[in-house]
Amino acid sequence: MSAPSPASAVQSALARDKLGTLSLLHFSLTAATPLTVIAGGVVVMFAVAGQIGIPLGYVIIAVSLWLFSVGYTAMARHIANAGAMYAFVARGLGRVPGVAAAWVAATSYCALQASLYGLLGFTAQGLIARAGLDLPWWVWALVAWALVGLLGTRAVDINAKVLAVLLTVEVAVILMFSASNFANAADGLSFGAFAPTALSGEAAGAVLALAVIGFIGFESPTVYGEEARDRKRTVARATLATIGVLAFVYIASSWSIITAVGDDQVVAAATGDLDLMFTLAGEQLGSAWVTIGQVLLLTSVTAAALSFHNTTARYLFALGREQVLFTWLGRTSVRTCAPVAASVTQTVAGGLVLVLWAVLELDPVVHLFYYLGTASGIGLIALILTCAVAVLVYFARDRRDESAWSARIAPVLAVLAMAGVLYLSVLHFHTLLGVEKGSLLPKLVPIVFAALALLGAAWGLFLKRARPEVYAGIGHGAKAPLVQAAERAAVPVGAAGER
Repeated sequence: MSAPSPASAVQSALARDKLGTLSLLHFSLTAATPLTVIAGGVVVMFAVAGQIGIPLGYVIIAVSLWLFSVGYTAMARHIANAGAMYAFVARGLGRVPGVAAAWVAATSYCALQASLYGLLGFTAQGLIARAGLDLPWWVWALVAWALVGLLGTRAVDINAKVLAVLLTVEVAVILMFSASNFANAADGLSFGAFAPTALSGEAAGAVLALAVIGFIGFESPTVYGEEARDRKRTVARATLATIGVLAFVYIASSWSIITAVGDDQVVAAATGDLDLMFTLAGEQLGSAWVTIGQVLLLTSVTAAALSFHNTTARYLFALGREQVLFTWLGRTSVRTCAPVAASVTQTVAGGLVLVLWAVLELDPVVHLFYYLGTASGIGLIALILTCAVAVLVYFARDRRDESAWSARIAPVLAVLAMAGVLYLSVLHFHTLLGVEKGSLLPKLVPIVFAALALLGAAWGLFLKRARPEVYAGIGHGAKAPLVQAAERAAVPVGAAGER
């Protein structure tokens, strides 16, 4: 195989040394959409669970994800791949499971990003209608879609700067609202929300699933490992910092709502007013803050859509570069090194979803944001569990000078914790969706993801038989062309890269 030309090499490489710890933190925190989680997710959790143990649920999930991140970031010190969890599964459990994980990951992230346009369009429609311009939700969703698509083709550090500004304002307002809630306590400061009995029964599974979805994005620093400065440190720092910041914000804000309304009244208040967060802000700080909060909700969702767009594009780029999918997905801009082809593909996919929902006149909040977003969350929980198992197996073969805690103990605990979360989430998925037990939708979502995994595995087996050189490079990222060349030449991989 001849050496690639300089131009082609540039067109298949991401930017190097562009992102520090703070930039990675901006991507991961904005993907989690903290204001959306608090203003919408937390209030919904009170209503769905009928219990006050939401802060306890966030504590449980934060600890579980922290355990996962210990081994996850340790593995990231040895593997840099824009495909992140796909590559980790491929290197830990094998190439066929890796391709299966890739199909689930790409679909889940793409669906999660597209779901955000439903909430975004609905929120923008309400805000702008007050100014006298009343247009359908999908018009504003398409405006945001075009903006995100444009920024997705720009240099990665420009995206980080945009997200930094939006995130700073968003978190500042969340903290201000929470402080106001604590200052206006209904019955004083109560710790009842942290009692073991505060979260139990079928509702516990729904709460834990929603809590995990609220943290989705914490894993994204590894996606940018190839573009990070000193990735062995920055990726781990950004991942752990994301979990810590989100845990503090979610626990404090959900606890503050309970404090402001009262232990005995918060469930009824949330059930009767899904805008409870903004209602409290209006009562305590003035009606102007309701509008400010809703505007920031709009920018929060837009920022999250941009962050997930970048994550999805890099998964597609990784699969294209390794020739697991269409090779043109692995092309990057000569000038900015952004994964332009994968970014445009993700933009087209999101646009098709918007057109479909608009033509079928489906509800943007219930059917797009909530159903599609929650369904994709189930896929990502399954992906995190699979990756946790991969980390455990990877270090079981070779600890690679990592501590016993990072390579053995934490990964085992993470597998147990995430297995429990996935089991409860699937078992009580009907509660999460607000439909009857035995309904088709809660059964259909796990079946769809299982089918995707099987199709991905089948494709991996096809590559093994029909394109062994491509199969050999699966999970090797930038080293894949070298591994593939060695496979074609039928020589030991050696310096070309680790099998």
